[in-house]
Amino acid sequence: MSQKQYNVKFPKKVFSGKGSIEELKGIVSMTGASSVCLMTDPGVAGCGLAKLPLSVLEGSGARVTVIDDVPREPSVYDVQDTYRKLKDDAVDLIVAIGGGSVIDMAKIMSVAMTNESLIEDLRAEGAITEPSLPMAAIPTTSGTGAEATANAIFLYPEEDLKVGIVHEYMIPDFVILDVSVTCGLPPALTASTGVDALCHAVESYISVLSNPFCELFSLKAVQLICRSIERAYSDGNDLEAREDMQLGSFYAGLCLTTSSTVAVHALSYPLGGKYHIPHGVSNAVLLPYVMEANLECCREQFTTLAPYMIQGIEEVPEEQWPQKVVDYLYELMKKLDIPDSLTGFGVKPEDLDYLTDNAVKVERLLLKNPKKLTKEEIKNIYKRLL
Repeated sequence: MSQKQYNVKFPKKVFSGKGSIEELKGIVSMTGASSVCLMTDPGVAGCGLAKLPLSVLEGSGARVTVIDDVPREPSVYDVQDTYRKLKDDAVDLIVAIGGGSVIDMAKIMSVAMTNESLIEDLRAEGAITEPSLPMAAIPTTSGTGAEATANAIFLYPEEDLKVGIVHEYMIPDFVILDVSVTCGLPPALTASTGVDALCHAVESYISVLSNPFCELFSLKAVQLICRSIERAYSDGNDLEAREDMQLGSFYAGLCLTTSSTVAVHALSYPLGGKYHIPHGVSNAVLLPYVMEANLECCREQFTTLAPYMIQGIEEVPEEQWPQKVVDYLYELMKKLDIPDSLTGFGVKPEDLDYLTDNAVKVERLLLKNPKKLTKEEIKNIYKRLL
């Protein structure tokens, strides 16, 4: 039994199942909200997925403000612009429908509306002192797990840097896991967001902060994702596969509240900041390479993960399971058409030092990696991807 200290933080209420968006009316009633902001992005709004939650909210009797222009990779300036739109609107409930960027924006708005100084500097220590506005998250992708976490990620363009803001007040109060809103997700996004969720589950499992709670949810998340990601990629209307992916993503998000991501995410941040590679894509590209680097330090963990990840692994001698986990990850990326090179994103050999120098700065994640990766080992991972 682990002797580590850890704490568990959940959303207050989780509604799940097809049609659970209708629970929004009850959420308005529970919170006593009279003015609601429905937040989404152009893609979700354009394909009509925001229509039903908007209709339910309007039917609740509350006044509804819609913000439908949250960008895919929001910057600190987008945060400030969104705050200006909301600050005089007397909003008392925020509802987000979309992927990680939309949910992250809603999280920040929920605390910024009650902690005005946060907008002046998102990285200011101690800027969040007052409880947030109530917030509900409806994820349309199955990857970021943002609906379960206290994290929000934003870009600082001048620094070519993505920064994570973390505070327990940003954990959504309500989560609605309605599988019907994920069926419109294109194959490429299904793949990249799905592998992002797999990263969360695997990284948190091997993290030095892993604990019994995290292990329970990590293993189940890996099982759900690995048995269904290829089906969801091939057939977006496979509801059983979509439900597995949605629940697996949520479970993997819960893992992050007690454990942490590790070197995959650490090496991913410089790629997102400078080259604007979508977060899920950069994680997916890196995952097998980083796990190969961790192999010798994670033989026990990979042996445990193998039967949750690989169908029929029991027919292989157990001493081979750790290597089979790494092999499976390489093969899965090929099946999902994940790029195996960074050159297509504009990364050049002369950028290796920049990437390496910025990755080693992400100490909060690298220190939780089971293997203490040297600067040369990090550089070699990037080099292999060129």
